Amino acid sequence: MLVLATLFWGLSYSIQSISAQNLQPFTTVFFKGIGGIFLYPLILSSGKKIDRDHLEGGILMGVFAFGGCVFQQLGIMYSTVSKASFITALYILFVPLMELFLGQKVKRKIWFSIVLALIGLYFLCISEVSGISIGDLFLLIGSLLFAGQIIVIDRYSKKCDPIVLTFISQVAVAVFAFVLMVFKERPAMADITSAIGPILYMVFIGGLISQCIQITFQRDLDSSLSSLLMSFESVFGAFFGWLILHQVMSAREIFGCFLVFVSILIAEMK
Repeated sequence: MLVLATLFWGLSYSIQSISAQNLQPFTTVFFKGIGGIFLYPLILSSGKKIDRDHLEGGILMGVFAFGGCVFQQLGIMYSTVSKASFITALYILFVPLMELFLGQKVKRKIWFSIVLALIGLYFLCISEVSGISIGDLFLLIGSLLFAGQIIVIDRYSKKCDPIVLTFISQVAVAVFAFVLMVFKERPAMADITSAIGPILYMVFIGGLISQCIQITFQRDLDSSLSSLLMSFESVFGAFFGWLILHQVMSAREIFGCFLVFVSILIAEMK
């Protein structure tokens, strides 16, 4: 199920790139979160209660998810889908670094993986002509925020109901995005209608369904294994970028992707 979720996320990069032709970032993120409201009837019918832990965990997840999605969308607008998917996957290396500040030890292989990933990023993102692009920087910030979301999920998914957590986090994302969408972007109905296909994908598949899968099944697996499985999002992202958008990477960029992916695999090896 986690591999299925990563496939949906990998495809989402191309879908978001297509939506960027008509929708601005906050509008796109709003539609990624609004699908959460469809979980409310399910919560009511099951009699599940929303207590303090659910509110706290859901809102924290929403904050990190909102920030990650916004910076990811901005990055996709100024970078390629393939680069976006591999840079975003670096959240797997950011997670242990963030846990270091929470008092947990970081293994030597993680430091080696980080060095290898940085070398990979050099080949992937930095050209001799322009250096690192603003889009790549946005993607790195988004990856860091997604790492925060992973840590919050790990803390709360074991003691909270996954459906309730998904509902609260998705609604939080939608609320944050709606406020900024109304005041900053004010999308025209014509633009929304033109992007109805990508919107439906983001609402139900890339947003609601994928988030439910992650929160439900991540708690049943070792965190290292779940992170390793989710890292294949980068491979799916590059594949769909080539298949749908016909984006082709240079040999230098492919080598950088290879180093980044190897660093992720090493980080997750036991």
